[in-house]
Amino acid sequence: MVITHMRSVHLPYLCACMLFLASSSYAGLPNPFSLFSDKEDEKSLEPIITNSPEKEAKASALLEKGMGKYNRGHARSAQRIFKKITKKYPDTKAAGEALYMRGQLFMERERWVKAFGLLQQLVEEYPRHTDFNEVLAAQFQCATALMEGARGRIFWILPAFKQLPEAIIQFEQITANAPYGQYAPLALMNIALLAQEEKDSQIAIDALDRLINYYPQSTLAPDAYSTLAGIYASLVGSEEYDQGSTRRAISYYEDFLVLFPESENVGQVEANLRSMENLLAGSRLSLGDFYYLYRTNNTAALVFYNEAITIAPESEAAILAQKRIDDINAGVRPATGGRLLKRLLFVN
Repeated sequence: MVITHMRSVHLPYLCACMLFLASSSYAGLPNPFSLFSDKEDEKSLEPIITNSPEKEAKASALLEKGMGKYNRGHARSAQRIFKKITKKYPDTKAAGEALYMRGQLFMERERWVKAFGLLQQLVEEYPRHTDFNEVLAAQFQCATALMEGARGRIFWILPAFKQLPEAIIQFEQITANAPYGQYAPLALMNIALLAQEEKDSQIAIDALDRLINYYPQSTLAPDAYSTLAGIYASLVGSEEYDQGSTRRAISYYEDFLVLFPESENVGQVEANLRSMENLLAGSRLSLGDFYYLYRTNNTAALVFYNEAITIAPESEAAILAQKRIDDINAGVRPATGGRLLKRLLFVN
């Protein structure tokens, strides 16, 4: 009975102590409900802080001053003022125009790479600039100048090398800036031309492939098809080499003739197509000869001889292939090695 009485007396005190300890130990922990609160959403509800009218006024005044210097022919003074605006008041409306003017001033000095970089900064940081197309036109002018052979300067005095790889980078950036704009197809074509000059067929092929797939209605599409076919044709060393490039060239020439039958270049494309078909037929003839002359595998030889005739029926390779087929059907054994020597010596 004593034990029972003690338990009944101390149990309420024990529970109270446990509750006190639990509350004090969890007091320093974060509220579990606060773990799911979205503080970013709360911040998004805060008012957007804009530049004060005073800063806008100061930036506008500086811009007006810089334009005055520029119009009077004081380019360097104007450049310093425009730079000050972009550094001191980067979030003002005047900063975008100042950055554009900085790019224009560098273009006037034929500092094409520097000018393009400033214009790209304008595209990325001030996308709401009043005339986006004007900025793209300026960038295209910079890239075109490099494409046409404009050189950089060493120590601002000595002419450096041509900057064709930089021109490719700039045209790629123009395409990325406005993929649906009027400059994108021409930029891709220029990339292909520059890559060909740099002996980089893969970059040229990639640019032309994008042009014909993304801009099939462009006036440059016919040139893209014929140029792409020509690049693949140039990759063909001879009929003994891998003929994958030959087949691609044939495919693009055929596409050109189907898509642009009224083009003034149809005659040249047809001639190029015949040349590629003759080359491919020659490769089939060579493979047929390999199996017929050196492996005595007439079945395989007939397959390749028939391919040669199908590809270019009127070619010299087709005529020779037909002769080989006739020999096989007549049971004529190929004259190679010892048999060739016997024939030369008229030995049965």
